[in-house]
Amino acid sequence: MFLSLPLNKVDLLWKRLVKKVLVDSNFLFLPVSRGINIFSEVERLLNSKAEFIVLTPVFDEIKRLTLKTKKLKLRKNAIFALNLAEKLTRMDFESYGRTVDDCLVEAALKYGFIVATGDMKLRKKLRSLGVPVIYPRKSGKYLVLEGYVD
Repeated sequence: MFLSLPLNKVDLLWKRLVKKVLVDSNFLFLPVSRGINIFSEVERLLNSKAEFIVLTPVFDEIKRLTLKTKKLKLRKNAIFALNLAEKLTRMDFESYGRTVDDCLVEAALKYGFIVATGDMKLRKKLRSLGVPVIYPRKSGKYLVLEGYVD
């Protein structure tokens, strides 16, 4: 049986089913550094499709690493992360002199995003504010979801 809904209702249903995940720069390094398939792992955790979003300050941070880092391995990893970031939904977000972490916190609170990060300090700050966080386990190739996601 085929479900027939008007297009605007289908769009609303799709938007509701797809979880929005805000990605921190260090999270994009995980496929190289830990061998984690971040996209399939996040969707497994959420039991849902996910739209991965990268803020412009995060994108710019990775871009700076590709240009300014003198360490060859870090530069290669940054180039890989930048290539991943280019494939994600980019969201313009003015930093106004704030840190990238502050921008991530503000966007998560303002738009109700889940945040994917490997930064423990950022993770604790987000959790204290009630923001769901996805982060890598200390060992292995798995991710953990902390917090309520509807």
